[in-house]
Amino acid sequence: MTTPAPHELRLTAEQMRALGHQVVDLVVDHLSGQRDRPVHRRVAAGEVDHLLDEAIPEHPADPGGLVDFLAAEVLPRSLHLGHPGCLAFIPSANNFLGVLGDFIASGFNVSPGAWFVGAGPAAIEQVTARWLAELLGMPAGSGGVFTPGGTVANLAAVAAARHDRLGDDPAAAVLYCSDQTHPAVLRACHVLGLRDALRLLPGTGHRLDPDLVRREVEADRRAGRRPFLVLANAGTTGTGSIDPLPELADLCREHDLWLHVDGAHGAAAAMTSRGRAALTGLAEADSIVVDPHKWLFQPYEIGCLLVRDPTTLYRTFALERFRAHAGYLDLTRPSPDEVNLSDHGVQLTTSARALKLWLSFKGFGVTAFRAAIDRGLDLTEHAAGLVGRSAELELLAGPSLGILCFRYRPPSAPDTADLDAVQHRITEAVNASGRFMIATTTVHDQRALRLCTTNPRTTPADLDALFTDIMRAGQALE
Repeated sequence: MTTPAPHELRLTAEQMRALGHQVVDLVVDHLSGQRDRPVHRRVAAGEVDHLLDEAIPEHPADPGGLVDFLAAEVLPRSLHLGHPGCLAFIPSANNFLGVLGDFIASGFNVSPGAWFVGAGPAAIEQVTARWLAELLGMPAGSGGVFTPGGTVANLAAVAAARHDRLGDDPAAAVLYCSDQTHPAVLRACHVLGLRDALRLLPGTGHRLDPDLVRREVEADRRAGRRPFLVLANAGTTGTGSIDPLPELADLCREHDLWLHVDGAHGAAAAMTSRGRAALTGLAEADSIVVDPHKWLFQPYEIGCLLVRDPTTLYRTFALERFRAHAGYLDLTRPSPDEVNLSDHGVQLTTSARALKLWLSFKGFGVTAFRAAIDRGLDLTEHAAGLVGRSAELELLAGPSLGILCFRYRPPSAPDTADLDAVQHRITEAVNASGRFMIATTTVHDQRALRLCTTNPRTTPADLDALFTDIMRAGQALE
């Protein structure tokens, strides 16, 4: 084979195979050795100056050396979200089949947006969305579209609800959600020009109150406004709280409102019997967002919007509604028995995101995913038991959908003690060890320690060791 010319941006087959083996070894070493490394270390701004100050690389460098550079200088300077000790945020414990799915999607560089361009990947995207809808209990005929994550999925859901209920005239629109709603959802409303239309209602026990929503809807209708949407939560990221979905579904049917459920974190739990019971009413929603890069253990980025009636997405986003002068796209317009997924969401060109989830479901079997989700629920119950058996720990919220919130409060502490500062200092001490990463949140105006136990590689022994560290840190402060 002749040596590729520089303008071809091509390597020889031998070079590509060698680099591929190098990268696979790097990824496998990372995935199989996370427990042996610190979950995180603080990176000072000055440590990355050599990255920020690099000059434009006009001339080629050895690709293998560049991979080594990334392994030594870039990748270690990040939080290892799949580490069994990473209990902060919502850990993303990805799996190797998902990694391979991303690699294949990038290597073939196909897009499922237009049937003419990527019919095979489009079929995989449609069947995988149907699987998800069925696994969450949605009725036959439900489907959806994959997105970069929950933010775009929620934006698309709100846009579809607005068009379905209000048409092309959003004047006097009103939508309702609780003060526990994720900032990404609120930002999506802002992007859609609905910030002033938002009724952000105080939660009762971190849950949206259907009676309060009803009163607000009726008052807005009397005032000549146009309520169209209720945004509910299936597992808030702060406390794992679940809004009363059956009651909200009844309310929405009574008042002809669209019910959207942000289940980016928690909806996947409905794949198990315990989770389905906790999420009663989820399947009555008009739309649901789930993030497979959270509790379905996929690499970033992959979100999914599921809808009871996929034609609502087409009516909202069909390219023909927005066409100006783009005749060159006529070649990609589908026949009646074909589906252009770009007509069902915000993005026109999109990567074949569903390949990794399809490969993971097929390769491991969905039964394994159910077991992994149940494992996360078991771990939260175990952590709650540790809190309950300690006189110095106080449960504030949960366990709910893999999330637990509690605080360290020694019996001798006076009521005037600055316990919020205590939780912060305990978190700093625990995280400084490098064995664990935990976070704090606010529950009932109190600072709390927060754990998310959805990583299937975390063990009960890990939690026992974590609570030993928490108790030692708290006692040291006394």
